[in-house]
Amino acid sequence: MSYESLIAEYLDFDIPPFVPREDVAIDLPRPARNNIVYTIIGVRRCGKTYLMYQLMDGLAKRGVPRNRLLHFTFDDERIMPFGDHTLSELLDAYYKLVPEAREGCYLFFDEIQEAPYWTNFVRRVSEQHRVTIVLTGSSSKLLSTDIPTNFRGRSLAKEMWPLSFREYCRFNGVDAAGVAGAYAAEQRGLLEQAFDRYLFVGGFPAVQRLALLDRIQLLQGYAGEIVTKDVLERFGTTSFRVADRFARNALRSTGLKFSVNNQIKEFKQAGIPSSNAKLYALLDDLEDAHLLFKVSDYNLSIKDNPKSSYKVYSVDPGLALAVAPASHLDLGQRLETAVFLELKRRFGSDRTNVVATYQASNCPEVDFVVGDVALCEQYELVQVAVRSGKGDAGGASQFSKKYRSEMGNLAAAMKNAGLETGTLVTMTEEDSIAVPEGVIEVVPAWKWFLER
Repeated sequence: MSYESLIAEYLDFDIPPFVPREDVAIDLPRPARNNIVYTIIGVRRCGKTYLMYQLMDGLAKRGVPRNRLLHFTFDDERIMPFGDHTLSELLDAYYKLVPEAREGCYLFFDEIQEAPYWTNFVRRVSEQHRVTIVLTGSSSKLLSTDIPTNFRGRSLAKEMWPLSFREYCRFNGVDAAGVAGAYAAEQRGLLEQAFDRYLFVGGFPAVQRLALLDRIQLLQGYAGEIVTKDVLERFGTTSFRVADRFARNALRSTGLKFSVNNQIKEFKQAGIPSSNAKLYALLDDLEDAHLLFKVSDYNLSIKDNPKSSYKVYSVDPGLALAVAPASHLDLGQRLETAVFLELKRRFGSDRTNVVATYQASNCPEVDFVVGDVALCEQYELVQVAVRSGKGDAGGASQFSKKYRSEMGNLAAAMKNAGLETGTLVTMTEEDSIAVPEGVIEVVPAWKWFLER
């Protein structure tokens, strides 16, 4: 198939229907030389391609001709194997078909890291042609670290995640709009039910309407695809047998401490050769691929020294559930995972922020602190509990012993950080608890997720 025929096919492709995503805001400039190159990074199958369609649809509604909008995916097998000049030849074929595109066009390149010399190509085109370029890729290292080096400061990375709870509600036709932050009793009940299902299904768009077994099978396939294509093919850290087992063990440990040393012992008992160095590198590679994230203590977050164990979080509670044995992953793990991911959505785009656990001599642990470790500033403290354990009489003294301890940790962290408020996210309960350090807001998870 000639490149001209292939480009013509892509230009004739109708923009498919989509549910708008709001978590990634991109205001594309008009085509010009030396425009910023936008990169959309995130885990595979989270909706990056459909975000491109959303951007294309917005431009078309503003009057940009369809033939000035070229979307091309570089995992199209018809252009493989890649030659050294495949990218230039494809663009030349486009200009041959649409000569007026040289006056200004929008280029949407999907999974462009599949092609050789792609950074050189994109840099040259962005500097010499009147274009606006949007790229996607599945590796955070590939598109948020390598690109700025190659593009000399003329790139902007946007991080994308599976559906947030607000987007999940929109995707599934659930009204999540309150009136001045207030919700009627019937709506609260529907939102509670929706959040329960959100923790069960997760936020990958393609699985939302699938039956249980089909959803599990597809999500397990996602995990395997990420390990194969975004870790082993790129990094070659270790064997598929080791990488797949290690990734699944880590995903099943979402919200818990995950010990690399314990993994070494498990592999040794199973007769699987590996090493500490390889598994530490593999954990980093899985994080680069956005499959999971490791979380350190706040006071250690600025250090690079490896630890024997981290708390780890899956990129999606539904994905973690799908790879876990039946009844292995409890509700608390999935709730804590979802809260971590929401904090990453809210604060992760600012690279000075860190989402970490918090520990001190007077505070065994608070689940999450958001802050700037370089400036030693903490902005927000969040504790997570399925239930607060509160009795009927009300007041802090009426909480169960376990949760009085958790609130005590939160209050101690508030004092240490100089914060007058802390948040306890539960499944359904809501209250404001006065403590000597300030106020602990007990918030139902569905409401906390819709606050911003």
